[in-house]
Amino acid sequence: MSAVVMPQLKLAGETHKGCVRQHNEDNFFYVDLYPGYVLAAVADGVGGHAGGEVASYLCCHRMILDWKALFREHANPPDSLLARLLAESLQKANLDIFRANYEKKHVMPMCTTVAAAVFTPRMVIVAHVGDSRVYCLNNKKIRQLTIDHTVENELIEQGITDPAALPGSHVISKALGSQLEIKPEMHSYFRSAQDRYLICSDGLSSCWSDWEIADVLAFSPTPRAANDQFIRTTLRRGAMDNVTVVSIFPETANI
Repeated sequence: MSAVVMPQLKLAGETHKGCVRQHNEDNFFYVDLYPGYVLAAVADGVGGHAGGEVASYLCCHRMILDWKALFREHANPPDSLLARLLAESLQKANLDIFRANYEKKHVMPMCTTVAAAVFTPRMVIVAHVGDSRVYCLNNKKIRQLTIDHTVENELIEQGITDPAALPGSHVISKALGSQLEIKPEMHSYFRSAQDRYLICSDGLSSCWSDWEIADVLAFSPTPRAANDQFIRTTLRRGAMDNVTVVSIFPETANI
């Protein structure tokens, strides 16, 4: 049986400060320099004037540097090596931000959430810290590939039936830069040739239902068209937070 040849991926990213925030603390990137391999991420900075946008930038910058360094040594790295790179890169980003906080002696330390995905010829490897998300659309069905690191989800795991009613339940429980060591949550999935993906900050996911996200991913002709609709609609809905999206489509897909 011959191996399935995956189509090339097309990517587009966009960010907006929203309707309420004075400045944008989000950052995003994608790197598609190496045939068959893509890295993309969204980082949502926390810290206001203490430098949330610096934290999200430091995270993205570290990941790009580590990704390029890996491919200088390995033209076709195995999936296991890429997963290890992703985990170690986020751990180094965490240390970069933690050190910056120590040097600046912030009363309110800066930190950032992050959702990242590595696409290989067979797999998508997902890593995240906080409540930025990765979604996959397959056969018009949407699946969230990340689990929000929030107080609410921790309370659910403890058996509390209505955590949303408790004050502070929406607060993130994990972020890069908030402590000296952190372990990102990692998951790996086999890819399908028709899969479409979305990486986003909670400024988008808090304004959209899963079925609405699925609709946009399924019927947008290009990643840029999907992003335009995500951003415009979120702004019409009030956009209480910064909103950032990266959409990833196969070059040919019949969804």
